Parts: sequence; C-alpha cells; structure tokens
Amino acid sequence: MTALQNLVSNPKTIRAAIWLSQHAPESVGHRVSWWAANAISQIKPTAYDILRANLGQVLGADAGEQTLHQMAAEAFYTFLRSHFDLFRSVGLTRDQLVTQVEVPEEAAAIMHSVGDRTGGSILVFPHVGSFDLAGLTISGYLPEMQVLTLPNPSAGFELSNRLRKRTGVEVTPLNSVALRQALRRLRSGGVVSIAGDRPVSDLDDPVLFFGRPARVPSGHVRLAVKTGAVIVVVCAYLSPETDRHTLHIEPPMEMIRTGDQEEDIQVNMRRVLDTLEKVIRRWVGQWQMFVPVWPDLLETQGKSK
Repeated sequence: MTALQNLVSNPKTIRAAIWLSQHAPESVGHRVSWWAANAISQIKPTAYDILRANLGQVLGADAGEQTLHQMAAEAFYTFLRSHFDLFRSVGLTRDQLVTQVEVPEEAAAIMHSVGDRTGGSILVFPHVGSFDLAGLTISGYLPEMQVLTLPNPSAGFELSNRLRKRTGVEVTPLNSVALRQALRRLRSGGVVSIAGDRPVSDLDDPVLFFGRPARVPSGHVRLAVKTGAVIVVVCAYLSPETDRHTLHIEPPMEMIRTGDQEEDIQVNMRRVLDTLEKVIRRWVGQWQMFVPVWPDLLETQGKSK
C-alpha cells in the first residue's frame, strides 16, 4: 500500500475528512478537491505512477504525456470530490441519500427489474466515479443487498464499511464464510455487489483486460454461473453537464451456458470484462485505480524515467 493510500485509509484521516466535509460549504469542498488533486499530480507520489500506468494501458500507446497527466489529475479529483460528497451525506436518511445521486429513468427501471426478479442478481462495480455513492443510492431500491468488500480490511477500511452499513446493507469482507452467505442469498433471489476491476489475489488466473493479461477477480462470474444469477455492471459517474454524480447501469446479463462449467466461466468472464472496459473507457478520467493492474507496466515506466 502506498503512503497516500495509508493516509486516506487512516481512521483519524477519515474522521477529520468527515468533520471537514460536513462543515465546509459544498463549493469550497469541490474547489479544494480540485486544488489538492492538481497538487498531488505535481508531486507525483507512488499512487500517481500507479494510476498513470493503469491509464496508459487503457488509453493506448498514442496517448501523450500531457493527456496522461490530465487524466491522472482528473482521477485524483474524482476520488477526493466523491469522498467529500460521500462524507457530507453522513447522517442523512435513506430517502435523503437517494437524492444525492441523479438516477435517470432507464437506470431506475433496471433497478426495479432487478428488485422484481425471482432469481439472484450480482451488481459489479468498476472504480469509476463514486463507488460508495452508487452503492448507497442503489440501497434505496435494493435494501437487502450484501456487499462483498476487500478481505482483511485495515482499520480505515473498517470505518468505511461501517459507513456503508448505515443504509441497512450487509457488508462482508471477502472470505469463505461471506462467499457461502452470498451463495445462499443469490439462490434465494437476493442481491450481491462486488468490485470487478481491482486485483485482489495472485491466485486469480490472468485474463486479458484492455488487451493485456491482468489478475482481475472472477468470483462474481463463478457465483453467477453456479447460482443462475444475472450480472449487472453499475457505476455513478460525475456528469460534466450537471456536475452531479449520476447512476449508470448496463443491461442485466444472463449467463451463457455451454455445457462445460469452466468454459462457462471463461465465456462469461469475457463478456463482463468487455462491459467493464466499455464503461471505464467512457469515463476513463474518473477511473480511480490506485493499485497496479499490470505490475509489469509499472516496472517499465520506472525504468524509462
């Protein structure tokens, strides 16, 4: 974990940020977030190098240094701004929380359809826009949702998980017990949510992600294949038109059945990754991926300096 990640995941830092977010005017918080994002991008800590390497793979070899730098600054801004907006929401009721994110009619219709399903549903999030505000908004439609989070969370992430629980969703760090619970929930027609673009374990087999092998998780696809659940890719991007977080939902994906379970996993994993790639490319400057998705790229970047 980088020094910047250690800082932002420290419980004292989170509590101070919550206090500041609730006492500072919204316009001031947003301006400070932009100033801080640009300052971080000029200092170029390790998190900047990681982010730049990840963005470089998405944008391709033709992306110039200035473009990469601008995209990195935008991602830092989105990260800081989304947390400011999230922390300002502490203490709001569930009905008030839902109003913090704009929900287009199409997104609302999909959420209602997910809630009406008799089979299970798995919501898969890329780290685009505001991961937490998206989840809090969706909890207004699907209050019985189980959220699978990082295994062995630090004290700071534990505090973040407690904030997530305030709308009634069940937050369970990823382990064997949580997975069994998720299986039962999905088989009974419930909803489980999980991130789909962040490497978690070296045990995950590499798959092509933006044209390069990466150890992104496949657990959501395995759960869907095993239970018959649909997969729905979701994010809450920061709209440049309205300057508000806006819910975006891709159409639910039924799992393709080939007659071979391992082939089912490979085929459907490709479909989910294609959708995640589409969403990330659309809002690439809001992709806050501060862990190396392709560690070899980071090594190459370091040698080229």
